Amino acid sequence: MTCGEDGQQAPAEGKGLSRRQSRRKAFELLFELKHRDDLTVALILDRTFTDPDVQALYLVDEDEDGYVSGKLDKGAVRFIGELVHAVKDHEDELDHELAQYPHDWSYDRIGVSERVLLQLALAEMVYLGTSYKVVINETLDMAKLYAQDEARRFINGILGAVVRNLDEIRARARPAQEEE
Repeated sequence: MTCGEDGQQAPAEGKGLSRRQSRRKAFELLFELKHRDDLTVALILDRTFTDPDVQALYLVDEDEDGYVSGKLDKGAVRFIGELVHAVKDHEDELDHELAQYPHDWSYDRIGVSERVLLQLALAEMVYLGTSYKVVINETLDMAKLYAQDEARRFINGILGAVVRNLDEIRARARPAQEEE
């Protein structure tokens, strides 16, 4: 196994998804949930992890268009599920925190891709405890694939402001986590 760009072990052919690929799959699922009122988190995760037709796509799709390919092993399934649940279970809190930062722009006017990327980044830092350095790097790389060209600077600026206040954000999130 070789080391991938994100410092995580990259999967060889037929191996499990890397953390980078798992983040991308979580983004894809969250993006789909934003556009499909008929889907629930449970339904989309179940379909993704158990439907043989959907799983077959992971093994044969090329990654050149930004789609994720690789085997959905237990680690990938767990990490994708944690990311999707962290965003959907805390979506209102995430939006409330993120709305504090675009001082020259209304958060409500941010595109769906950019919003999902920001929610995913904040959720991973706050609820999964991933290093902000890893999260920002991964988010900016995903923005190259999924967001408008000019959005990377915007996303980087918001995440930079979030990091300056990350301890306070985590402290506000703790009481909500303890209630669950």
